Amino acid sequence: MTTVGVSMPMLNQPYSKYPEMAALAEGGGFDSLWNYEFYRNPFVTHGLSAVTTERIKLGTGIAAMAGRTPFEMANAAADVDELSGGRVLLGLGVGGEEWQDRFHGTGVDRPAARMREYVEVLQLAWQHLRTGEPASYEGQFYRFASPAANPWGLRDLERERIPVYLGALRPKTLALAGEIADGVLGFMYTPEFIEERVRPHIIEGVRRAGRDFGEIDLTAYVVCSVAEDRAVALRRARLQVGVYVLFPASAPVAEFMGLEEDRDAVLRAFAKDGPAGLERATSDALVRAFSIAGTPDECRERLQEYDGALSHVILHAPYTPFLTGEESEDAFRAIVSTFAPARA
Repeated sequence: MTTVGVSMPMLNQPYSKYPEMAALAEGGGFDSLWNYEFYRNPFVTHGLSAVTTERIKLGTGIAAMAGRTPFEMANAAADVDELSGGRVLLGLGVGGEEWQDRFHGTGVDRPAARMREYVEVLQLAWQHLRTGEPASYEGQFYRFASPAANPWGLRDLERERIPVYLGALRPKTLALAGEIADGVLGFMYTPEFIEERVRPHIIEGVRRAGRDFGEIDLTAYVVCSVAEDRAVALRRARLQVGVYVLFPASAPVAEFMGLEEDRDAVLRAFAKDGPAGLERATSDALVRAFSIAGTPDECRERLQEYDGALSHVILHAPYTPFLTGEESEDAFRAIVSTFAPARA
């Protein structure tokens, strides 16, 4: 049976809502709960999630490498792992080029090479913190060295290592994830794209490392908008999918699905009319390809299409700022109420 997670809307909720949402997801029987990094710190959010839950896995998707050294990432993940009793899934990636360059002033060129070094230092940091053995690393992008003398000692870790999921969409990063990661974390994946463009590159990396494909948790966010009123569900999905197709990172999937013209219409409409253009121009074809949307019965049926394509699907509640906080909270609660009976 496919592992099913749910994501919390991270842009338009007060922090006080997240412990409540976490408890709802766990009570609904979901396997994992995910957040993502837009302004708010995903480790702070899951620190709150850990307090109100006991079982559900807590995934970051993604925690951005650009704003953290590998050592800081290692400790932030270890903090939440300790709070949660060993339930963290560390999803990380370089982040969007425009976002990282503008806000962090950090390059994200050569993402596969950066990711490789980052994960190597991350694992080395956990090893040093656990064993106290001297460690050093000198790479092109990152370096690490344990101090000759450390009067502060080390720290206890909840686990020897935390599972690492790499955000990946393009061939080199997908192959890298197959080689060195515990999981792949995607977005805008369709079952067809997974079969023809995602799996082959993961398998390439798996073979390079002498691993088995079954060791990789193939995971992806899938926009999910469910409501008893079908028009409400489709409007929310239209806004969220429309925002996603604006980003260059989604271009390979849109082109693969033969939806370049639909995507270009969204780009033109948003440039001209802003959010109103998104709602008008995001086609039914885009919504059908890149979301699970509709009534509860329709959405339960659509989820079945991902059986066999993904080992782990994250039902992604619409969160675009063009929706109100109340709408996004309702979207999250609707996912939980729709799919909880199947998870129990």
